[in-house]
Amino acid sequence: MIKGVNKKVLEINNPQSLYFEKAVLYLKPNMSSVSCKLVRAEAEQMIRSMSPKTPKSFALRWLAVAAAAFLLGFCGALAAYWFVIK
Repeated sequence: MIKGVNKKVLEINNPQSLYFEKAVLYLKPNMSSVSCKLVRAEAEQMIRSMSPKTPKSFALRWLAVAAAAFLLGFCGALAAYWFVIK
């Protein structure tokens, strides 16, 4: 036996994600009076938060770590030169 269910569904095709093709979200029954713009903005924010970081942000993070390591090494070498040699 199949029971009828009345649910409001938000389907987002082609979200701006490398990994997801479609997102299907079910609106809570007590939230049916909320504006469509607010619901859509919340859905897109949720999808962005679930998506993994893009390779670009990973590369920028790696570059920042490499620059910090270089600066720390340079400062260490400068301090060693300053205190040992002089």
